[in-house]
Amino acid sequence: MDERERTLRVYWALCPGLEPSTYRKLFAYFGSAQALSEAPEEAWAAALKIRPQTIHRMSAWRGRADRVANRCESQLAESAGTICVVQGDDAYPPRLLDLFDPPIVLFARGNADYLAVDHGVAVVGTRRSSSYGLYATKWICTSLARAGVPVYSGMALGIDQCAHEAVLSEHGAGIAILGCGVEVCYPPSNEPLYRHLLQDGLVLSEYHPQSPAAKHRFPERNRLIAALSSATVVVQAGEKSGALRTAEFALDIGRDVYVVPGPITSKSFRGSHQLLVDGATPLFDPAVLAEQFGSPPQPVQSHRNAAAVMSKVPDHLLDLASLLVEEGPLRPGEIALMIAAPPGHIHAKLLEMELERLVHRLPDGRYQYAATDHMQY
Repeated sequence: MDERERTLRVYWALCPGLEPSTYRKLFAYFGSAQALSEAPEEAWAAALKIRPQTIHRMSAWRGRADRVANRCESQLAESAGTICVVQGDDAYPPRLLDLFDPPIVLFARGNADYLAVDHGVAVVGTRRSSSYGLYATKWICTSLARAGVPVYSGMALGIDQCAHEAVLSEHGAGIAILGCGVEVCYPPSNEPLYRHLLQDGLVLSEYHPQSPAAKHRFPERNRLIAALSSATVVVQAGEKSGALRTAEFALDIGRDVYVVPGPITSKSFRGSHQLLVDGATPLFDPAVLAEQFGSPPQPVQSHRNAAAVMSKVPDHLLDLASLLVEEGPLRPGEIALMIAAPPGHIHAKLLEMELERLVHRLPDGRYQYAATDHMQY
């Protein structure tokens, strides 16, 4: 690949309004960024069903290529430390080539050395994670980090967030693949985690560095998580969880999929359990992954297991504590419906548990069982 071709691949990846999925299809049709640049608008329209406004934007963008293409990459690096990794570069992760539609350009911020890792484990799950799911995630990711295994996830709330935080707390290799640009923090509440990843980990995306998050981008992002990792662990997934799509992508390209079994009474594990029915491998001990993909971890023990923590809960609060462990975080109204209790009664119990530091209130109004936060790993 000559320098002109590489420059144009980056340049077209930065074209406003040109989605990476459309760019990949055009690139495959024309065979190179150079050929795409030289093709008339009629050829673009003939290659794909592209909206007129997209063609208009592409045409205007092409008109600036000779003046600014060579400056685009250096300007990204200077403004935000963003680097471009082009398909064909030595630094391009070869595992992505297992996809039928690998990214043409990846944008990265953080520790670029992590681009060179040739193994790793994806840890994914629902945003509405239970205390049990978070406990399992911390155990798994702490074990993997101590064994030197890079961990991939998507920086979403819930399981993803917990996975990244657990790895970074052990000074491990935490790598986030985003459904937005690498210069955008989504969700905004994860700003501290995002900054921590920029300092000690790596964030990756195939979208323009300043692209906002969009619903259709998360399934596209999930295929990258599956491809970059050697195996995918689904910690907790409901029937419609995006983690199930990550597992499907992993299976499609021959990656192993592990699933953490959950309570059979929990709706938030129904997707996980269906994966087990379909043949995924149940994960009972993260040492299995540590031995396969890294060096054996140091013993990970807890002197306060879940039963011990629950033993500290007063009897009259056990029903609510058990529900939050299995299903939480939950809103007071949801709890009232699930256990058929008056809302005022639930609010009183939650207040008492909050004063005892057994729960904490999340920004969205849900209550999270907090006792497991004090467990040692």
